[in-house]
Amino acid sequence: MSRPQGYSRLQIVLHWTIALLIFVQLSINEPMQRAFFERLSGKPLNEIDGAQLHVIVGLTVLVLGIVRVTIRTLRGTPPPHKETPAILNWLAHATHMLLYGFIFGMPITGALAWFLGIPLAAVLHEIGRLILIPAIALHVIGALTEQFVFRNDSLQRMFKARAR
Repeated sequence: MSRPQGYSRLQIVLHWTIALLIFVQLSINEPMQRAFFERLSGKPLNEIDGAQLHVIVGLTVLVLGIVRVTIRTLRGTPPPHKETPAILNWLAHATHMLLYGFIFGMPITGALAWFLGIPLAAVLHEIGRLILIPAIALHVIGALTEQFVFRNDSLQRMFKARAR
């Protein structure tokens, strides 16, 4: 199967929607942490609204991630730029795979912690958050490097859809 030269409109919408939802998740982390600890200690939940929003957004990320990976598998992705050094293309691929792991791993560990009360899942979820933030920063730095150092269209590919 030949690789497309750009992403589809749906791939682009899913990318930015998931990115926005992850930003929301990171923004509403504290109310969820408080609600989780209240729940573990048997106290009445004071932060239920923030916790419910966190759960709903997290499960939405999981569903959208499944859709995104399905489309990625069926349609493919553009090849890396040949002008970019191989080590940087490898780093970009590794970062993408790490981020996909978080798109699935964070909602799953969060759901296991919240719905089943599994403390290890909560710990993994929190450690994941601490790794996710620098991974996102690396992804953004990589995109900006592609744009401004290597002057290729990697960043534009995530804004403008191309037909297969």
